[in-house]
Amino acid sequence: MKRIHNKDDIVQVGLDLVLSRGFNATGVEAILKQANVPKGSFYNFFSSKEEFALAIIDKYVAGRVEVLYPIFSDESLPPLERVRKSFETTIATFEGADCSKGCLIGNLGQEMADQFENVRQSLEKSLQEWARAVSGLLLQAQKEKSIAPDLDTDMLAENLVSSFQGALLRSKVKKSPEPLKNFIHLYFDVFLGQREEI
Repeated sequence: MKRIHNKDDIVQVGLDLVLSRGFNATGVEAILKQANVPKGSFYNFFSSKEEFALAIIDKYVAGRVEVLYPIFSDESLPPLERVRKSFETTIATFEGADCSKGCLIGNLGQEMADQFENVRQSLEKSLQEWARAVSGLLLQAQKEKSIAPDLDTDMLAENLVSSFQGALLRSKVKKSPEPLKNFIHLYFDVFLGQREEI
């Protein structure tokens, strides 16, 4: 087995393990064994398991930004289509993992928000940034008259992210993408479906 002495590689190994097992069930020993590094190497990079949690959140969020930013900024698609595509792309990743693992942010939010204030703040910041990106596109859609002018786009974006997280949890428990497909259908085909030209 290849020896890993790179901080990023250790974070990636830990991220994969935490997504599969949860944070509290992933001991430092398991990370060290999987990464094939001595205990000292871990503590050279991280002063505590809490600091490690913050590092895997950053790594996960950076990966999501890499995937979602090109969709959010794709001006060949109308703004509302970009929002829809961003959620559909995330759903495809979840389906590709046989409806397991889910979203690290949602998982850690349930598991750790009451344990470590720094972790809770990091999770909240990432959810706020996601909602802000969605809200910006919804505002554009509103200006183009694709969605109702009286909708509060910040509230709608926050609700989309929250509803998506709930649907993702339901899909994990059900081992089926159906709740996520229902989320897409209800929000984008029914609630926000193309408005009739008046």
